[in-house]
Amino acid sequence: MSTSAAEEAFAEAVAAFRGTLEASRAHMAAVASDPVHTPEERREFHEDALSGRLGPDMKRLAQHVEDGDTSWGEVFEGTTEYAELLHGHLDTMEERYAEDWKRTLEDDPTFDPSPVEE
Repeated sequence: MSTSAAEEAFAEAVAAFRGTLEASRAHMAAVASDPVHTPEERREFHEDALSGRLGPDMKRLAQHVEDGDTSWGEVFEGTTEYAELLHGHLDTMEERYAEDWKRTLEDDPTFDPSPVEE
């Protein structure tokens, strides 16, 4: 590959990356602008976790949030050292709701089940 061909391929790759990055940012902004849970639902979740109704790891996690060591946003983003405490709860939710989630995705006309090509 000549230098100009390599430079052209590189420029195309950078342009594709920038397009993907821009689309991702737009998607994140759309998701952030439409919260999934109401403030009341978030408060109830915190209280359920703090009371131990969601298991001992979630209770410990809620206590860290209560103490100001972290926030639920950091927990769900995975940017806190305490995020690992969430894994057991997520595994439980997956076991409990996997079939419901599958049906929801199958019923969504915008869902594309094709694997992402790398």
